[in-house]
Amino acid sequence: MEWYEKWFGEEYKLLYPHRNEAEAKQQVNFLLRQIDLPKGSKILDLCCGCGRHSVELKLRGYDVIGLDLSVDLLEMACSRASECNLDINFIRCDMREIPYKNQFDLIVNFFTSFGYFMDDRENYKVLLSISKALKSNGKFLIDYMNPDHVMKNIVEKDEKNLPHGLKALQERWIDITANRINKKIILIKDGEERIFNESVRMYNLGEMKEMLLKAGLNLTSVYGDFTGSEYNSDSPRMVLIGEKILDKK
Repeated sequence: MEWYEKWFGEEYKLLYPHRNEAEAKQQVNFLLRQIDLPKGSKILDLCCGCGRHSVELKLRGYDVIGLDLSVDLLEMACSRASECNLDINFIRCDMREIPYKNQFDLIVNFFTSFGYFMDDRENYKVLLSISKALKSNGKFLIDYMNPDHVMKNIVEKDEKNLPHGLKALQERWIDITANRINKKIILIKDGEERIFNESVRMYNLGEMKEMLLKAGLNLTSVYGDFTGSEYNSDSPRMVLIGEKILDKK
């Protein structure tokens, strides 16, 4: 199994408690300031996780579908939508194989849910899949890491105490040859250890723009965070916004 098939479950959610509904609301506010999207527009939340953005967008009056590979996170998303009395269709699917064509007015992809695959061609397939699923002139937002910021600010080791008696030891390193940021997560409870990993390809802005264009997606704006700051080498994020420019067969 690949790292992304093992990791995204309850432990993942506990490790990132700040990725919550309040953050999702802030990010959706930013999204709707940047993209004029009529109520009722069809949105795909790609790699939706536990559904926090899907729920927030549905509450704003949009027709939302959430897609993710993790059964555990999709179950959390369904529970969250049910608690809010919302009817949202959550689908288990690989991000490279979105099962729609020319269907969406907007596709969003939050929290660096891109670059998971070791082969650049497989990561490109994600963008091609996004392009195929968008309507003509449909919009996209990809919230990605800024590799310059990552390299300048990497914390090689840290420890965290998590709920339910869990302790997390994290180790991070950059593979310069493969251009990947890697993380080893050791979760300890009652003396027992469980080990998970993360590994994400670090594409720079030029590489992202080139891949997007090849997939039929035009990059129109880049921001350094969700306040709308200008993107530069010190920006914490690389928030990419654009639109579909042609159909790829």
